[in-house]
Amino acid sequence: MKVGFPYMGDLQVPLAAVMSGLGAEVVKPPRLDARILAVGARLSPEGMCIPFKTTLGVMERNLELGADTLIYSSGYWSCRFGYYGLLQSVILRDLGHSFRRFELHGARLPQLVREVLALSGGNYARMAVRAARAVRLGWYKSAAVDSAAARERWMRPRVAEPRRVGAIVDRLRRDIVDASSVRAGRALRARTDRDLAAITVEDSRRPLRIRLVGESYCVLEPFINFDIVRRLGDMGVEVHPFETAHEWLGFHSSRLGRGQIRRLEQASAPWWRMCLGGEDQSALGWLVISARDGFDGVIHLHPFACMPSTSVLPVLERAGTELGIPLLSLALDEHTSEAGMVTRIEAFVSLLERRRQRRSATARPGLRPSPAQPG
Repeated sequence: MKVGFPYMGDLQVPLAAVMSGLGAEVVKPPRLDARILAVGARLSPEGMCIPFKTTLGVMERNLELGADTLIYSSGYWSCRFGYYGLLQSVILRDLGHSFRRFELHGARLPQLVREVLALSGGNYARMAVRAARAVRLGWYKSAAVDSAAARERWMRPRVAEPRRVGAIVDRLRRDIVDASSVRAGRALRARTDRDLAAITVEDSRRPLRIRLVGESYCVLEPFINFDIVRRLGDMGVEVHPFETAHEWLGFHSSRLGRGQIRRLEQASAPWWRMCLGGEDQSALGWLVISARDGFDGVIHLHPFACMPSTSVLPVLERAGTELGIPLLSLALDEHTSEAGMVTRIEAFVSLLERRRQRRSATARPGLRPSPAQPG
């Protein structure tokens, strides 16, 4: 079995470890680039969102490199995400490709288990041991990268050389892919911790705090959001994505997310009563929570033509106004200009800095903000 799957941030790190541990050969295409996106956009129906186009381009490249099995994360959902696997398979087969398709939801898992069992020669005990080791290693790798990335997000606005921090974390991402055991992963993690600890952190800095919300793929995949987390960090902003690839993996592979779902439903209830898809209710809930927690602003990333994200946007703007937290919404597709997006982000950060300065001045006795300044 030669397995291929789409990219979504750091998700390929644990997926590759699990599938390799189970005995499958993992086809690893090049990182996402303009060519892969262009192929996906050309093959996609008009009006499809950029996560569909990007993952379709990656899957087509996987098949070119010899994959005979494609694994999707899909499911029965209210937005078009639930149909990705089926529609992309039809498109790829129309191109002449032959492959097996597995969707990671309950209805198809027994079939995937049977295929994996065949890799172990039908030996259930051997498969169980191999599966346990593979999942443990994959989970450890995912947690190690997630922990390092979280530390980077905290350090980046507080150090003189933020790119040095990024280089250390990127080295861990590269090296841990080849780690064959948890022990080897621990050694890499310890090396990363030592290198990060050697960098001087200016604890006196009080960076702006921005929550990143929106559709999961747009938030997690740096290629399509122009690496917004690191860009903001270089601007002196501490970024808090509403979820990471590791959290997404745990949330969708277990029931651990039920408490969080209830929390977001309660927070968004005054403005939004049901989830349509595209993380619409989640985005609104996190905006409300961010306002309560004293965040300086919220950035909403969503695919152009995503119906749930477009529907919830006016409500997000209204809630942000009522709660007094600035909101910047950015729609992404293959035509999005990097220069235009960076300009909007820089302007938003400048607005937040002026807002903080104005509030600080107001808090001092005898000082009031200038009436000429925008409210």
